[in-house]
Amino acid sequence: MRGTWILLFSLALGGCGLEGPRVLRLSLPQAELTAEAGARVELPVEVEARRVRARLWVEGLPEGFAPPPLPLEEGKRTLALSLLAREPGTYAARVVAEGDGLRREAPFQLRVAARPESVLEGVVYVGVAQALAPQGVGGGIRPCPEGCPGKPLGGGWYRVPKGGLPDRPVRAQGGEGEPLFPRQWGLALAGFPEAWARGRGEGVVVAVPDTGVLTAHPDLQGALLPGLDLVDGDADPEEPVVGGLQSFHGSHVASIVAAPWNGVGMAGASQARLLPIRVLDTEGSGRESDLILALRWAAGFPVEGLPPNPHPARVVNLSLAGAGPCSAPLQEAIDEARARGVLVVAAAGNQGEDYRDYFPANCRGVLPVGAVGPDGRLAPYSNRGAPLLAPGGNLGLGLEAGVLGAGFLPGQGMGWRHLQGTSQAAPHVAAALALLLGMGADPEAALGALLAGARRGPEGLLLHLPGALLALEGGGVALEVAGSLELRPGEAGFLPVRVLSPTPVPVEVHPEGGLSAYLSPNPAKGEAVLRVYAPEATPPGLYRVRLRAEGQEAVAEARVAQAPEARVLLEACPLSGACQTLTLPREGGPFRLEVPPGPHRLLAFLDRDGDGALDREEPWAEVQVSAPARGVKLLVR
Repeated sequence: MRGTWILLFSLALGGCGLEGPRVLRLSLPQAELTAEAGARVELPVEVEARRVRARLWVEGLPEGFAPPPLPLEEGKRTLALSLLAREPGTYAARVVAEGDGLRREAPFQLRVAARPESVLEGVVYVGVAQALAPQGVGGGIRPCPEGCPGKPLGGGWYRVPKGGLPDRPVRAQGGEGEPLFPRQWGLALAGFPEAWARGRGEGVVVAVPDTGVLTAHPDLQGALLPGLDLVDGDADPEEPVVGGLQSFHGSHVASIVAAPWNGVGMAGASQARLLPIRVLDTEGSGRESDLILALRWAAGFPVEGLPPNPHPARVVNLSLAGAGPCSAPLQEAIDEARARGVLVVAAAGNQGEDYRDYFPANCRGVLPVGAVGPDGRLAPYSNRGAPLLAPGGNLGLGLEAGVLGAGFLPGQGMGWRHLQGTSQAAPHVAAALALLLGMGADPEAALGALLAGARRGPEGLLLHLPGALLALEGGGVALEVAGSLELRPGEAGFLPVRVLSPTPVPVEVHPEGGLSAYLSPNPAKGEAVLRVYAPEATPPGLYRVRLRAEGQEAVAEARVAQAPEARVLLEACPLSGACQTLTLPREGGPFRLEVPPGPHRLLAFLDRDGDGALDREEPWAEVQVSAPARGVKLLVR
């Protein structure tokens, strides 16, 4: 009986038919997708395949958007197709399932939006002293705490170390002369009288960090604002009379800038207000740390231990110089002042050498000034290569070929004397900027007009106020490139470029010798970054990239060499994905990276041996930032 039932059951199964109908169904729960460029997006797909050998794929999208075809398993299920939104646009596409003569299609639309710009911008500084804190300068003159050792200085202040700031010597850039009251040939040579009909610089504050001033001098009365003394540590910038070879350098420089037109003595090149800061002793010597504090205080920054400055300067005149490169703390102070719109003018130096070997004239963002005599020729003592020349005197042509300024004459008291130097040239330029600022020009337009309107001579550009006024009316455009590049084939480098203009202007970039280069941003106003790339096959040599805007031109130089050169490498790494590496000059500089939004690790190091790797003895710095971010600082030490 058991065998009969088994047979009947087998016959019943055979009578039902094992193959049945073939089934292939396809549908999309979501027919419209959106994504940002570069992102992945999941497309849900509902599919059913029965008794069909089929495959699933996407048609209608550009190459690289869709995954490869996918074989379908028996049954009904929901799948997720991963699409890569590579480029912005709107794409009409379809999902296709096909097999054994059956084909099903389901249309969908993919909208890919451009990813918002995400950048990391900042500056890499190299060579910061170990004790320098990145958040501030510190040190200097501070209030004497109760019970502090030593004797407080005048006004309840106390002298303390500068907290790791450099203390290289700085000296006034001027000479001595005999007392006399000649004509002021420098004003006529630079065209100041023609400019006075348009503006006098009234209300503009010009800071003069120097040896201090003779506050009782008749040619400084009414021009001086409350100042500071960082040598003795009080609020009295008076230069003491000690005799000897004392030149009263600060009073001489200040009177060139803005001796009042009061019917007494000389005429200042402007009628600006003077903010005196004593940073040099009576012999014209001082310390870089005091200069850094003076810059920050003059620009209106709060400095620990110093009283607030109620009269922030718009121009700072630095008629002083020291040997060596611009230090990182000094560069940072200048960068911060320039970020507030403060213009910084510096004497090129009196050594008859390349000005780039002397600070602060070689600092980024400073306008260095060389000196000419009454004949308009470069003075023998003046350092070479400065972007602007101005009357500084040449006593080799006679006493009257010096520059007149206020001083103290032994045995006679207050008077006037002739000196020569780039110290005397710089205040002419500071006064010219005060005139342009007083006429309503913004800092970049004033600086651009001064350079664009200068007269071209055999040794460089000579200050010319009428030309500056014309340039200001025409937009005041000028270009400045800071530094040069040392590259090896296959490397890219970056240089800071300043586009001096009241409005953004398009800049043409013309590299030579097979180099590639671009400026970012472009059109530009103010600070920009020039990227220069030397392809692998670039022969060694000196190459130039010419920048042109509104008829003005600047040249960036890039030397391509195969020998390893020290440089700064900057590496930016997201939490996931590939890192980016930039090459900067060995002294660091500005950088701009286009990166995906989100956290990044920034590592900068001085690659001394050119091997591209951080070695044990090479200085480095690291910070964590989240993109987009601007104003990032790395202090390599």
